[in-house]
Amino acid sequence: MNAKNFSALAILTAALVSGCSSVKARHYGTVPLESLKTACVILAPKGNPHVAEYIDVALAHHNVKTRVVPMEDKPADAEFYVTYTEHWNWDVTVYLQSLDVQFLDNKTAQVIATGSFRQGFFHSFPDPRTKTFEVVDDIYNAK
Repeated sequence: MNAKNFSALAILTAALVSGCSSVKARHYGTVPLESLKTACVILAPKGNPHVAEYIDVALAHHNVKTRVVPMEDKPADAEFYVTYTEHWNWDVTVYLQSLDVQFLDNKTAQVIATGSFRQGFFHSFPDPRTKTFEVVDDIYNAK
C-alpha cells in the first residue's frame, strides 16, 4: 500500500470512527442554568426509570435539588422540570440508540435548554448512565 492510499484509508477510518455517536446541546433564553436550583425529573410513561435516576444524579452534580415524579405529581415550587425520551435498539444486546433531554420552565413550559445523544451508523454499546451524564453536562456547557 502506497503512502497516498494509506493516508486516504486513515482519513476514512477516522471519519467512520468519529461518526459513531454524538452529543449536542442548546440553551435558549438568557437565564443562566446555574441560577436554577430546584427541578423535578418527569418519569417517562414508557421509558426506562433508570434514565430518570441518572438525570436526577447528573443534576445533583450541578447543585440542583431534584425529585423524580410522574407528570401528574409535578410540584409547583420547582423552577424547572426535565423531560426525556430514550430509544433502545437490539444488536446482540439491548443498547441506547438515542436520548433527548429537555429543560422546561415550570411556570410557562417554555424550553430552557435541550440536549441529545445519537448513535451513528456504526454504533457502540454505550453506558446509558455515562451518556446521560454527558448530555446533562453538555446542556450546562452550551452557550
